[in-house]
Amino acid sequence: MFASTRNSPGEAAVRLAAHPAQRQLQTITGHTLSQRLGSGHRVMLPDSDPGAPILSGSFSVAHLRSGLYMHCTDIDHLQTLTTHFALLEPSIKVLLRLEGNSQVRLGGKAVDLEAGQGIASRPRGAVVTLTEAVEFERHCPAGLRERMVAITLSPEWFASAAQDFPTFRQHLAIQAWTPSPRSLAIAEQLIRPPQFDGPMHALLQESRALELVAEALAQASVGHDARAKPLPPTAYRRIERLRKLLDSGQADDFDMNAIAQHIGCNANTLQQQFRQTYGQTIFEYLREQRLLRAARALQREGISVARAAEIAGYNNQANFSTAFSRQFGLSPKHFRLKI
Repeated sequence: MFASTRNSPGEAAVRLAAHPAQRQLQTITGHTLSQRLGSGHRVMLPDSDPGAPILSGSFSVAHLRSGLYMHCTDIDHLQTLTTHFALLEPSIKVLLRLEGNSQVRLGGKAVDLEAGQGIASRPRGAVVTLTEAVEFERHCPAGLRERMVAITLSPEWFASAAQDFPTFRQHLAIQAWTPSPRSLAIAEQLIRPPQFDGPMHALLQESRALELVAEALAQASVGHDARAKPLPPTAYRRIERLRKLLDSGQADDFDMNAIAQHIGCNANTLQQQFRQTYGQTIFEYLREQRLLRAARALQREGISVARAAEIAGYNNQANFSTAFSRQFGLSPKHFRLKI
C-alpha cells in the first residue's frame, strides 16, 4: 500500500495500528475495510460474506513530520482484494518491499516490486516520482503475505528541509534501488518497532525513515546497485535463529565462541553472514538491543540510571550515558524525566 498525504481517507483507514503498543495481530472484514477507506476508495472483493475476515496482521500510517508520512505493512491476505484510490498531490515515494507479490499500478503504469514469499523472498525497492494526480490500483491474491515500508515526501517536506522539490524528475518515473543490509535491518525495525510510548517512538521512526530515504535517493540519482549476494536458505534460517537468540537476552553474557557453539556454526562464518544480512556486527546488534531494553525499563518501570546501565551491560555509568545519548539523542536521566 501507499501512504496518502494530507490525512486522506486512506490514511485514516489504516491508523488502526499506528501506535506501537497496538501492533497486535488482528483481522479486518470486508465491511469494516470499506467503512474505513471511505468514499475516496473502491474496494473489490469476491462474492462472499461482507462480514468475513479478509486481512490479518498489522499495518499503520505515521505522520512523522510536516509532509513526511510512513506506511508499514505486515499482513496476510485471507481473500483476493483489489483497491483503487486517487493520489492527489505531487510527491516522491520511497518503497521497500521485504516480502510479497501484490500487483501495483500508478496511472496505469506497473510498479515492479515482486519480492517473493518466505525464505525465498528477495527485497525490492523503488523511488516513484508523482508530479500530478494519479489513480492507484493494487491487486492482492488470497494467501499472499506482504511486508513493506512506504515513505511519502511531499513538496512541503522538501521546503521545510530548504530543498526544491525535484520537478526535473519525469512524472511517473520509477527508479529501482537495491537496499543495503543496513536498510533491510532498518525496515525490519520499522515494521516491528521497539515498544516505546510518546515522543521517543516518533523520533526513532523518523530517524530510521530518513536513513532509508537517503540511501534510496542516492541510488536513484546515480543508478548505483548495491545488491549483496543473498544467503542460501539454510544460512538465512541460521541467522534468523541467531537474531532471536540475541533478542531474547539469553546471549547477553556470551562471548563469540559461546554464541557460535550455541548456534552450531563457525564464528567467522556467523559474523560474516550476520553482517551481510543486518548490516552490522553481532555485538553491535546485541549492544543496540540491550540499550533498547534499558530504555524500555527506564520508560515503563522508572528504574534508576545505574540499574539501566546494568541492563545494557555497562559497568561505568558515564560510558552508558554516552552510548545511550548517541543511540537515542537524549541522556538516560532526561529520557526518564521526559517520559
